[in-house]
Order: sequence, then structure tokens, then C-alpha cells
Amino acid sequence: MKKPNGWFHRLIISEAILSLLLVLCFIGIAYTDIAGVRSMNFWMWMIPVFATAAIILEWSRYIKKEIDGFHFIRQQVLHWLAVFIAFKVIFVLLNIGRLPANGAAFVLMTIMSLSTFLAGIYIGWRFLVLGIFIALATIIAAYLEAYVWVLIPIALTIIIIGVYISWREFKALKSH
Repeated sequence: MKKPNGWFHRLIISEAILSLLLVLCFIGIAYTDIAGVRSMNFWMWMIPVFATAAIILEWSRYIKKEIDGFHFIRQQVLHWLAVFIAFKVIFVLLNIGRLPANGAAFVLMTIMSLSTFLAGIYIGWRFLVLGIFIALATIIAAYLEAYVWVLIPIALTIIIIGVYISWREFKALKSH
């Protein structure tokens, strides 16, 4: 088994990225609830943020020669470019009146949820969980006025579980 890449990288970087993305999702969900259609630009900006986070999380595997860098970067660029194109299609549908303004932002959040979950299939569990969180947050925000009080405990639970799993992974690698 390979030696651990260090406590800092294993736990701090990975969990900081997960926490940052969760916070950005909270901001996006709240902004979507308040601004509606105007929140679409926020979600457009989240595409490169999520792509960059995915690359950072996988960078150590590239350094250790566990994955092919060209293949991985190409995969990420195509994945998030497809999300960008899907968002642009939503903008077109909105602008020509085929999609109601009050639903467009939730459609974008759903696309972001799906794309994040699918990225998690080849990146790792953090993106899987984040995709599920965005999907749940979309549904909860659509139904509840006080959705923040439901989402905060869910997000904190995700972070705590993430720290615990990372700690266990680090300890297992360190013991070998």
C-alpha cells in the first residue's frame, strides 16, 4: 500500500474543498430562492469552481501516477463543458418563453446536482454526496420557506462524516 500523502492533504484540503462547495451551494440556494432567474449567473460561475475543485481533489492521484493526467483533464473539461452547454440551453428556453422564469433556477440546480453526482462516480464520494445534497436542497427549498434550518444540520452532518472517514483513511494508510 502507498504511504499517505499527509494529514494536511488527506483531511484539511479534501474537507475544506467539500465544506467550501457546501457553503457555495448554500449561497446559491438562498440566492436562487431570493433572486429566482437572476441566480442563473451564480450557477454558471459554479461550473468552473466545481471543475477546479474536482481537479484539485484528483491531483494527488495524478502525482502518484494512479491516473493518466491527459485523460483525467480531458474528462473533466468535457464533463463540465457539457454542464455549461446544458445551462446555456436553459437560458435559451427561458429567453424564448418555453421555460417559466420561476422554474428555470431550479432546473439549473437539478442539472448541477446531476452533474456533480456523475462527477463523483469517477472522482470520489465527496462529489457523490455533494450531488445528493444539491438535489435534496433543491427539493427542500422548493417546498419549505425555512429550508435553511433543515439544510444546516444536513450539511454539518456531511462535513462531520467526511472528517471521520478521512481520519480513518489516513490512519489506515499510516498504519501500513
